[in-house]
Amino acid sequence: MSAESGFRRAGAVLGCVVLGAVLMACSGGSAPESPGSEERSAESSASRNAAGPEIANPKDATTAKVCELLPAEAARELGLQPRGETPEGNLTLPDEAADRCVWKSSYGATSVSLTPLAGRSIQQYYDNPQSYVDFKKLNIAGYPAVRANRDDPMSGGSCDIFLATKQNQVVKSYWRLNAADTGEVDPCGNAKKALRLSVSSWPAAK
Repeated sequence: MSAESGFRRAGAVLGCVVLGAVLMACSGGSAPESPGSEERSAESSASRNAAGPEIANPKDATTAKVCELLPAEAARELGLQPRGETPEGNLTLPDEAADRCVWKSSYGATSVSLTPLAGRSIQQYYDNPQSYVDFKKLNIAGYPAVRANRDDPMSGGSCDIFLATKQNQVVKSYWRLNAADTGEVDPCGNAKKALRLSVSSWPAAK
């Protein structure tokens, strides 16, 4: 190989190196994403969504005595006795294990119970409508809420409504009709009304 031929080959190699550097610069020069960055982004988004919608005027129902959640005047307006009672006996449903209070009509045939549920987001219901026979998103006195029942309220005579008091807290309102009204009256109307009449009286979240 002649010296001149060697110089030409070395020049060609150097030119390729320079050209490669120029092409890399033109491509933007951005560093590749680190492994797992997409997964972290998805987890962050899921964490934000899990808390549910923003609450404009958050309340903390767990800081009040449970039998003070429904004001006496509100109970009377619903046709119930003004004082509620904490139930005793066997608790069979998960929500019944939490502190709750029950207000009954004079003969006890009609009642409403309010149950604060800490550590639970309204988004859990929004994300699982298929789990309920009766499901409807609501707004009660400016708070996001949901009507979520595993059985038909009209035929069953009872209704569950959940209202988001703050991020990761809901209050369950459970209305039970008397036998004469079952099939004739939608129990969800008064379950919703109990929340609407009482939420403004609950302690503000700190």
